[in-house]
This record gives sequence, structure tokens and C-alpha cells, in this order.
Amino acid sequence: VLSPGAKEYVFPRRERFPVFFHQENTSSIFVGGEGRLYYYDFATRENYTVRRLCWRPRSPTNDSRNYLTLVEQYGDGLLVCGTGACAPTCWNVTQRKESPPWDGRGIAPFTPDSNTLVVVDGQDIYSTIKKSQQNGKIPRFRRVRGGGELYTSDTVMQNPQFVKATTLRHEEPHQDKIYYFFREDNPDKSPEAPRNISRVAQLCKEDKGGTSSLSASKWTTFLKATLICVDPVTKGNFNWLQDVFFVPAGDWRRSKVYGLFTNTWGSSAVCVYSFGDIDNVFRTSRLKGYTGPTPEVKPGQCVPSGQHTPSETFKIADSHPEVEERVEPLSPSRSPLFHNKHRYQKIGVHEVAAGDGQRYNVLYLATDKGSIHKVVELPDGVQNVMEIQVFPNKDPIQSMILDHARAVLYVGSSSRVLELPMAMCGAYRNNCHSCVLARDPYCGWANGSCLSLALSREVLQNLNLDSWQGSCQRGDVKEDDFRNISVMPFSRYYLNCSIESHYATYNWYHEDVLIKSCNTSRPQQDCFHFIPSVRREHYGPYVCVSEEDGFRQALVKERLLNRLHFQSQKGRATATLASWLQLLLVVALAKLFH
Repeated sequence: VLSPGAKEYVFPRRERFPVFFHQENTSSIFVGGEGRLYYYDFATRENYTVRRLCWRPRSPTNDSRNYLTLVEQYGDGLLVCGTGACAPTCWNVTQRKESPPWDGRGIAPFTPDSNTLVVVDGQDIYSTIKKSQQNGKIPRFRRVRGGGELYTSDTVMQNPQFVKATTLRHEEPHQDKIYYFFREDNPDKSPEAPRNISRVAQLCKEDKGGTSSLSASKWTTFLKATLICVDPVTKGNFNWLQDVFFVPAGDWRRSKVYGLFTNTWGSSAVCVYSFGDIDNVFRTSRLKGYTGPTPEVKPGQCVPSGQHTPSETFKIADSHPEVEERVEPLSPSRSPLFHNKHRYQKIGVHEVAAGDGQRYNVLYLATDKGSIHKVVELPDGVQNVMEIQVFPNKDPIQSMILDHARAVLYVGSSSRVLELPMAMCGAYRNNCHSCVLARDPYCGWANGSCLSLALSREVLQNLNLDSWQGSCQRGDVKEDDFRNISVMPFSRYYLNCSIESHYATYNWYHEDVLIKSCNTSRPQQDCFHFIPSVRREHYGPYVCVSEEDGFRQALVKERLLNRLHFQSQKGRATATLASWLQLLLVVALAKLFH
């Protein structure tokens, strides 16, 4: 469907490297562009632009433009950073008032770079951005603000491509952790081994660095583990981590990571992990390649506040940073939540309360073709309930932000941002069968309409079709309301029926005879029936019927008429009318002369 209920903000100009920031439970968005910070409120339509230009002279080696690369909440206002024409610069913005610029090295890159990651956690800032253009090509994970600057050793990661990071609070503050997810070159260079491997790394937030001069500025609690996402049936290995989404829980151990993976064949899979399992792997697994004795303070262990990791422990972890045990998806299946042949690039997860009182997770997956798939986790598996074509020209989706409090999506491209309601119930054509059979937890049937549960909780909704009681009237194909289409003999004609559900069967009937059946297991938008040359036997009624779980409904009803026959009938009617007019004229003249 084409984004029903969407609101749009179009940038004054296209931006090559836009960045987006949205504050939860508000209706506004900030967009960082080249030398500009845009603000737009979708509720009031208020908007303004703050110019952030740099007037450095252009040189062959330096880009003289200022690309904004970070807009984040920081303290009571916003932290805005940009390349500053190869002189990274930051500003604090509070109620449209800007602080004087300050040195942003380590927080903003020298040039727009996709392999950067910045995490703002209270007053602490973590980053993968190098502080000097002469630092070489070895990326590091740094703490650049709060608690003293630290960075990872140059040998613990091999050409990493950073994906996402988060912090996780434990019961005791000194146990708080940082987890970041990345891909790196596989140390196994055998021909059958995958080129890349997906990882999760851990660090203790209160890490004080080492005790020697060489380790004083290094993280001493770094460990990494491999993320596994393999289908046990097909043995398909999804080893290329694209994106992750964190779903918090009251108990940090039950907090989840939804990992989006692809493989070399262009297919995608979603694997779900718990932070409890990840923590257990780091705490209990042996170090890969290490056979010596285990020190009293284990590698990766967080020490009490104010203390340093012992030098012996750091040396072991620094030379053997990977644990043997791998992180597997959640039990009991230990397999992907699902996989298919679409190439997804971004993932978001929203928990929604359905009409049955249960809570369901809904996944939003951005494809490489500018659309979003809305997928629901159900007790019997997942169901793709909707494909949303976000932008008119299939522009690439550069950002997808979920506002859980207001149940809306903010989707950004290089030219615009759309605000989309998560409950797009109008897409089901106000048809009871379409509304209920979609198994969309946001929507239900009431008062002749498909309504959002936010508007009415008293709706017909059934996410478990095994117990379906059939409160919708069964759809019989009626023989009225046909659309008459006049077609010339021997011309070509297409009959088109839009596919609304990937779980229904679509059939074309001509005079009650099945002539075409569409297999919706393959991605397609429409069910076509093509008549290359219309002949006498092709005229008459055509009906496209969808059938799903015993319910039938007629979606398209057309009656093809012979245009020549239609015109001849029209011509005879015109001739008869002309004859009557001539007769009336003769009678009128006779009376006049009389």
C-alpha cells in the first residue's frame, strides 16, 4: 500500500548525507544536512532552518563544506556536530540558542563516513571516529567524554564495520556494560569460510584503563564473541549483520537483541538473542587459543568502582580477545525467527497490545527497494501483514525511527521525512475479511469499518485463526455491479487484480470457468490475465476472486463488450431517432400549410 495517513516534510534541497533525530513522544524531527539543521513539527507544521556553514578556503585535499553528522539529546538540549570543513566541530543547542563552537574531534569525522558510530549515554559519549587524520586506518571504539578517555587495542578487531551499540544497566553500577555489534574480516581464510563474521563485543562502563604506561588509555575489559544465525533445516548461514534493534525489559537479562542478517545470495534472516545469553557466554566461556591458567580476576570481568583491571588479566585478554563459545539465538529453537528472499537493510520492533489482551511484537523491515514490510510475531510463526511503499520514486530509506509512545514511524530519505501511523487500518479497504484475516494486531472490525484499536477496543479481531469463528459474512460472488468495458476485436487487453494478501489465492474466472490462478508465494504486486487478441469467445463477464481460509471475495468484476457491436446498436438507435424526427417534421409542415 502507499502509506495511508502519512504526513510529509520535504527538505528545501536534497541532502547527500542526512542524519535524523526524533525525541520520543513528540511530533517533531531534526534533520542535519550540509551546513543546515532543519526542524519540522508534523502536528503544527512549524519549521525553521539553522545555517551551519564553514568558510574555510577550498583545497585539493580538504572538503570546504560542513556536513552535520550528529544530532543527539545531550543534557537539556541538543548536541550538533559536523565535519567543519575537515575541522570537526560541535555546538550545544538549547531552545534555538547555540553555544560557541567547540572542538569535535573524535565525535564528528573529518569527512562523511558511513563506518562511524556515536553513542550518547547521559554525559558519556562513545565513538568509533578517529581523532586525527594521521591516525591511520585502524578503527577503534573510544570513550571520548566522561570517566577518562579510553580506546580499544589495535589488534582486537580486524577491519571492523560498526553496526550499533547500547549500554545496559545491571543491579550493581560497577557491573554496567557497553555492548557493540559489528562485522569484521574472518581470521579463517579457508575457501569455504565466509569472508566476514558478525560479532558482539562487551566493555565495562567503569573501566579505568590499565596500570602501565602502555595500557593506561586502553579498555581492559574488551571481549568479543561470534553471533550465529543459521537455519538448521537448510543449513543456510546468514553471516552478514546489517542492523540490530534493542528491546528492553525490566530484568536486563530478558532484554532482547533483534539482529538483521543477510547472506551472499541476497536473502535475509532475523535472529533474536537475549542479553542474558550474551552475558553468560562472556562470563563462562574459555578464551579462544588460550590454554594457560585462569587468573583470579577473569578477562572481561568488571572490577569494583575505582579499581583497575590487574595487568596480568589485561595481557591475557589483549592477546586472546575472542571467547570460544558462540552466541546462539533464543531457545528452544536456536534458529532464525524467519528468513526469506527479500534484502532487508533496517529493522525496528514495536510491542502492541491486541484485542485479546496479549502483547505482540511487530517488526518493521526496510527493504533495498524503498519499501517497509510489517511482520507480526504470532504463536504459530510470523506473518507479513503489509508492504508499505514509503516514497513515490522508491528512494532508498536512509533512516527509520520508531516512536513507541505515539505508535508512529519516522522514515527519512535524502529529500524528505514521512510520519507514518503504525496502525494503517484503512489499507484493508474497510472489508471485514481483509481486516480480520490480515492478523494485524493494531486493527479490528467494528461498525462496518476496519478501525485502529486506539479508537475502539470493542472490535472483531482474531490473531489465532485456528479458533476463528467466522463472524464475518462469507463472501459469495454476486453477479451484479459489473463494469462494462467495450473492446475492439483483435485488440490486446489486460485484466488486472491487485494482490492484497500474500496468504490468499487469486483466481480469474470467465463465465464461471477458471482461466488464471496466481501463486502469491512469489513476490508480485498484481494478478494479470493477458488476452493477446480479443476474439468472439473472449467477450463476457470476468471475475477476480481471492480465497483465504475458506473466505471468498470478488475484487474485480468486468464485462467485456464488442465495441463494433456496441457502436452498431448505438448507430441503429440514432438512425431510428432521426426517422421519427423527420416524420414529425413532415407532419408539422403539413399542418402549417393546411
